[in-house]
Amino acid sequence: MFRRGGRIRPVRPSGLEPALTHALRDPVANALAGARLREVGRHPTVSQEFSYAGDEKDPSGLLWHGVNLSPLSATEEALGDFGRHMAARSRRASSVVGRRRAIETLWEPLADSWGGGVREYRWSQPLLVAGDAGSAGMSRLRPALPEEENAVFPAAVAMFREEVGIDPLLGDSGRSYRSRIKELIRRGLTYIVIEDGQVLFKADVGSLFGPVAQIHGVWVRPDHRGHGLGRTAMADLVRQVRRDHAPQVSLYVNDFNEPARRAYAASGFHQVGELSTILF
Repeated sequence: MFRRGGRIRPVRPSGLEPALTHALRDPVANALAGARLREVGRHPTVSQEFSYAGDEKDPSGLLWHGVNLSPLSATEEALGDFGRHMAARSRRASSVVGRRRAIETLWEPLADSWGGGVREYRWSQPLLVAGDAGSAGMSRLRPALPEEENAVFPAAVAMFREEVGIDPLLGDSGRSYRSRIKELIRRGLTYIVIEDGQVLFKADVGSLFGPVAQIHGVWVRPDHRGHGLGRTAMADLVRQVRRDHAPQVSLYVNDFNEPARRAYAASGFHQVGELSTILF
């Protein structure tokens, strides 16, 4: 499809390497979509989730149009092309997410056709990267064990309800969400502080892409908030994730979540950009 000189085509397995090279230009911002591209890239179904603008060997932008709609390092022209391309299609994404300026440009041609389903706009989400985590904390953080799934699951549900604003148990009584939690634990991607069988702190390595581990699902049990657990556990998390998974640790946070932002700053994170998320 031609759009003002731009050509939108599905990514094929044969085009995976230039697509990954393009996504790795900005691995911190592209961590979530890039990890998905790498996961499905060699399977024919990659074309159902990813498209590129411009030349296959040197794209001017990529677009993930799976469970999320997310542009990857796209030019202004490519973002407009992607927006018009998707505006003619039914929405299946649960969110639109990416660097703020990119999302603002992408959303402009999408707003009329997709805007009626918007549940919340989160325009300002500081994108953070960990620096020096400082001295070791006393949080007793460690990777969750497979046999601790039943303790981790209610903490994960509470986090999801609080952060996303919907109940992950709806639809299939939580079976798909439990499967996700189980897989994260199996791969050593969930870290917890647990006491007397109760999870007090939880965080997941939600995406691994190139040198970047992106942290998702950070949660502190409400009756343990305000006492420094989040700060010390996050500092320990940075060290352990660097040891176990990737040298660069990142996350993004809602600008209005002041307690979390203070805890992240105290544990060595600093801002390197700004993301936006539109939730449906």
